[in-house]
Amino acid sequence: MELHSWTACTTGKMEENGSQIQVIDRAVALMRALSDADGPVGLRDLARRVGLSPSTTRRILASLAHHGLCEQTPEGSYRLGLVLFELGSKVEANLDVRTRSLPALQRLSEQSHLTAFVCIQRDDRAIAIERVDGRYAFSLALTVGGSLPLHAGGASRALLAFLPEEEIRRLLGSSPREAFTGRTITDPEEIVADLREVRERGYAISDEDVTPGVAALGMPVFGHLYADRPVASVSIAGLVPQVLGDDRERLLGLLREAAEEISRELGHGLTEGQEPGKPSEGAAA
Repeated sequence: MELHSWTACTTGKMEENGSQIQVIDRAVALMRALSDADGPVGLRDLARRVGLSPSTTRRILASLAHHGLCEQTPEGSYRLGLVLFELGSKVEANLDVRTRSLPALQRLSEQSHLTAFVCIQRDDRAIAIERVDGRYAFSLALTVGGSLPLHAGGASRALLAFLPEEEIRRLLGSSPREAFTGRTITDPEEIVADLREVRERGYAISDEDVTPGVAALGMPVFGHLYADRPVASVSIAGLVPQVLGDDRERLLGLLREAAEEISRELGHGLTEGQEPGKPSEGAAA
């Protein structure tokens, strides 16, 4: 399949001497061409499909291959690399968590009147992949696509607390962590001690450690692949009296129901002894 029609709608006709054409446009066009092909494609055929010279095509392919985005067969042809499969699998997994968690998240926000979040871990940060504003919605630090470090916030610490201790310490490092307010715990050893309490009670409490006047409650969400580590976390946030006042126990019940429902939707076997909000035996923090 020729890619001129595709490139025309993004960058215009792909002419090698066009100064407006960026390297990334050419790289994407080459990956699209490899994707449309029925099998590995030779260098000259690939260059012809995207309208580049063989020498330019070879240089871009070498860079793509260096990053695992394409690979060269023993015969010298090119095909897409396994890194794209890895990236695509992560995107698919994230979309699955987001889609399957939305009904429970909407119900949680409606019943609690608070803003509800679903977050996933990426390296040492928690990324919000869904947010449903409640009746008492107001400006909060975390937005969809935004992130917080794992040591701060209810959703973040609900993710961090249920990881193996070795991994927790690696993520925290030995230096003080970022402080958002005077209530943010920054010392790694104090954070580890706090996470033990989180594991013991089954949920994380954020009490003005990210934003003054704002509190949150967070619980882990488990899936079918890993019994001892969360695939996501669910949380509710609002003003301190709304979250940590007389209504706290009711809110915790709603949050636990949401965490259990999302975990079931993600294939976690509750009958096998692992319950959201409760660590499995042998996992340390």
